[in-house]
Amino acid sequence: MSFHLVIISPRGIYFDNEVESLTLKLTSGYRTILSGHAPLIGSLAYAPMHIIKDNKATYYSLNGGAINVSKEKVTLIVNSIESKDEIDIKRAKEAKERAEERLSSKDPNIDIKRAQAALYRAISRIKTYEID
Repeated sequence: MSFHLVIISPRGIYFDNEVESLTLKLTSGYRTILSGHAPLIGSLAYAPMHIIKDNKATYYSLNGGAINVSKEKVTLIVNSIESKDEIDIKRAKEAKERAEERLSSKDPNIDIKRAQAALYRAISRIKTYEID
């Protein structure tokens, strides 16, 4: 059985289709959503996510947002999302290094929350890219 999944990013509708399952990390832990899942509202973590459609898994780097599971559909409103194929691994590794340098710096002008978010995004991209 399938269900309707809509993913909305700041750029607009990223995905709008029927899927068989959705596995992602909420701030409270991992969840797999299947057809008929109980209603759910939650916050999304920075982590890899995958969708199964037509018995094929597609992987994405998900970088925060919210999920709403209802009887009619599942809606993700995301801060950013990239498919595994869209990830520039060299850029992600460089971003991780920069964020780690900022976080280890003693500079009082460093925006710690912004540097942590950059680090989490980079790690999510790297983990997603390395999935076989």
